[in-house]
Amino acid sequence: MGRVSKRKASRQQTEARRDELRYKAGIYARLSSDQDIKKNESVDVQIEIVKKFVEEFNGQKKGEAIDVVECYTDLGKTGSNFEREGFLRLLQDIRLGEVNCVIVKDLSRFGRNYLEAGNYIEKIFPFLGVRFIAVADGFDTGKEGNENKQMASEIKNLVNDMYAKDFSKKAKLHLKQRREEGSYVGGPPPYGYKAEWKGKRRVLLPDENTEGIVKFIYEKFVETESYTAVADELNRRRINPPYQYKKTKEVYHADDAISYKGWDKGAVERIVKSETYAGTLIQGKTSITARNEKNRIRKPEDDWVVTENAHEPLIGEELYRSAVEAGRRIKIRTEAHRHPTKGYPIEENIFDNVLYCGVCGRKMTRSSYVKQYANGEKARLDGYFCLNGGQTKVTVCPESNRISKNELLDILLPLIRIEFEVFLSKPKRYMEYGKERIAEAVKKREQKLSETEGKIRRFREEEGSVYMEYRAGKMSQRDYVSFKMKQEDRLEELRKQQQEWEKEKKALEKLETKYLAAIKALIKLKNAKDLTKDVVEAFIAKIYVYPGKRIEVLFTVTADSMEGVR
Repeated sequence: MGRVSKRKASRQQTEARRDELRYKAGIYARLSSDQDIKKNESVDVQIEIVKKFVEEFNGQKKGEAIDVVECYTDLGKTGSNFEREGFLRLLQDIRLGEVNCVIVKDLSRFGRNYLEAGNYIEKIFPFLGVRFIAVADGFDTGKEGNENKQMASEIKNLVNDMYAKDFSKKAKLHLKQRREEGSYVGGPPPYGYKAEWKGKRRVLLPDENTEGIVKFIYEKFVETESYTAVADELNRRRINPPYQYKKTKEVYHADDAISYKGWDKGAVERIVKSETYAGTLIQGKTSITARNEKNRIRKPEDDWVVTENAHEPLIGEELYRSAVEAGRRIKIRTEAHRHPTKGYPIEENIFDNVLYCGVCGRKMTRSSYVKQYANGEKARLDGYFCLNGGQTKVTVCPESNRISKNELLDILLPLIRIEFEVFLSKPKRYMEYGKERIAEAVKKREQKLSETEGKIRRFREEEGSVYMEYRAGKMSQRDYVSFKMKQEDRLEELRKQQQEWEKEKKALEKLETKYLAAIKALIKLKNAKDLTKDVVEAFIAKIYVYPGKRIEVLFTVTADSMEGVR
């Protein structure tokens, strides 16, 4: 027989391949949500079975061939709905024309919902020109005579559907039983805990790296009564939020601040409102629908499974109750802010920093309300009262102590005019006195500020040294977190001192202008309405209010103190 040239043979093979009908196949594999490996082949096994089928199929050389272009998988997903990430990605590639053949190990891996599975296999895929093959069931929509197997596939899909519903009921009963036994059946454990198996129960145990952070969150919230303030403090310390800690296992974020996402108000609120940290496990608050796992239905409280003392609490009962009470007060304030009195805004509280109860020394609280008169007119009225006054639980202030803003102004204005009558005509002498006092005060603040900044630098150097030990493996993350928390508390105190000195220094530097403006305001003062917060605080240190609407005023500068000024 004559020899065939390589070029001619190659051309014949190319022509043969052109005559073949080639399919671009996507292999789909799914592992059931029960994750029972003994009953469900792993996705790797399913894919291997399909690939072996494709290899044998191509070896038969029947004028058609299959090229596997992609594998699509869904792990731990129920077959009773088709809202699965891998399956949706497969549909997208089908629409783009990148896949025109879907191959599964068997029909149950494709889906257990009879109606939807049948809809895809018999309507959607044929309409899109997609061939569907279920290897183990011998089902292939591209084969002639496949119509004879349609009834068998429908029966198998119906059986799968019934199995899914039966399994769903059994799974829910099993899940409820585990919850009632106090076993943690959720996903990732809450921030501050880790989950471990103890016999047949999965329990929550304190995470030594983050349990201190949780306690810090509660303490800071009780102190500030603000979710945002706590989040800001965590972000300032560059503490990783729960999702980031779960991903990196690092409590503190790296130095690249750009990639730091941080905490938000919601993350703090979820932790503060969770009874989990007080040792109580509440499960079964929601349930998912069979058709869409993302669609959660909130169940009534009577259906929740509550297990007290289910695990070790991270915070004490007293601290938790304090946090609950703080949250209640926030809710009351928020609801009040949602319904302001339109057209009658609350004015500046000019006595905010100077008004005190003369009996117990407590700062007076302002009350502000809108009064409607008989003729229909409205007016906002302000007053002040002592929270201790007349309270049965407090003995330091037995009488009610109240005064209205108008009554206070009527008493205060004549006192101011009498006190400053002597030297208001000599503003230049007063300014010289003020400048001397301001210069002395500024010098003291600068000295204190320099001392504080030096302490902060030394603390930072110590922190850098300890961090290098932690990164070198000479210190555990637990010890590093403990050091870091203590260090941050000490640094926070120093930073507060630094801010306070800077604030006082800036305030003093502005005082000269402020005093001059206050003097001009006093000279022009004609009635109580001209009083402002700056004027009050420039000349008055404290105002003590006594029952019976009596007041005592302590001036920062008096006529007597001006006598020695030259």
